[in-house]
Amino acid sequence: MLKNFDMSFLGVMVDMAGCPNRCRHCWLGSHKNGNMTIDDFRWIAEQFKNWRDEEGIGIGELGFWSWWREPDYRDDYRVLWLLEQELSSPSRAARYELLSVWRLARDESYAKWAASLQISHDKSNPKWVDDPKLKACQITFGGMEVNTDWFVRREGAFKEWLLATERLIEAGISPRWQLIVTKRCLRELDEFVLLMKELRLWERCEAFGGKFEVFIANGSPEGNCIEIEDLRIEEKDLPFISPELISLSRDGLNMGKPEYLLVEESLSRKDAPNLHAWIPCVAVNADFDVYPNIAEPTEWWRLGNLKTDGVDAIIRAYRDETTPGMRANREIPIRELALRYGDPNSSRMYDGTDILCRWMRQWGIDYMKGRR
Repeated sequence: MLKNFDMSFLGVMVDMAGCPNRCRHCWLGSHKNGNMTIDDFRWIAEQFKNWRDEEGIGIGELGFWSWWREPDYRDDYRVLWLLEQELSSPSRAARYELLSVWRLARDESYAKWAASLQISHDKSNPKWVDDPKLKACQITFGGMEVNTDWFVRREGAFKEWLLATERLIEAGISPRWQLIVTKRCLRELDEFVLLMKELRLWERCEAFGGKFEVFIANGSPEGNCIEIEDLRIEEKDLPFISPELISLSRDGLNMGKPEYLLVEESLSRKDAPNLHAWIPCVAVNADFDVYPNIAEPTEWWRLGNLKTDGVDAIIRAYRDETTPGMRANREIPIRELALRYGDPNSSRMYDGTDILCRWMRQWGIDYMKGRR
């Protein structure tokens, strides 16, 4: 049975509209944008609310979100926010520090509206704070203008991200800049630092009691990001990462370890990956297929379809970890994954979780080939 699902809470994310972007770092991948109705959303919520286990016990609390990939992509986002509150257990559909950067650049009223929302009151959430107001919003860059536009796959994205930053500050929300460092942007990291200084992001956030943060990261090697593995930072690239950027970064230099070291460390591990989200959550796509919020939505993780399989089969598959991906996640020793998929000659940088995501993805592809 899933370790962090004890029937006390389940989050349900519904991809009602999809996403305007196809960012190259996105671990969820690129999927079709749907057009679910409010009636569809209500129907999905009722399925989970009415579910009972073998002893007639339902899920203690439920949280419903009208988005999965992009918050507030629909023009009726304010109506949907109220509907989320209506359908969810009290405070369980509160907003985390995620907003639509796409909408921030297009809707002048959006940032001020978002500033009035409450973030999660769940103290098990690592982002929980005493002040319920939304304090920060993350914006992801791929470097300077050319590289960020390439990263988002849309010309003008970089300028939109800067406009979104301005509107957040005007509304009293701190922008939190994430920079995905790849081989493409290594030579412009000093320029990125200069941009942040010229915009006076630290001082301007401090002026309203906020805190500007920047951090550098690798992309998780699944979804769209698997397509740019050839651009992943290698051990030899680390000296080219701007020392000043490292000093300003919230987490310092956090690129992980080279793969050859992770392979070596993993060869003695008998435990399974046990990848998991920090809260139990499932996602419903535009076709009513349901996935656990553990890894990218692929066939080997798929829990079922709400329309054709029903909510009972889906929750049991989630709870009992019966999908191929969930079984492998629980049972396959890490040493076996390392032997099959690890590259002892690779110096690409991963953290421990990211390398497991990649190996599990490679396992899933092989598993599906065996089923055909």
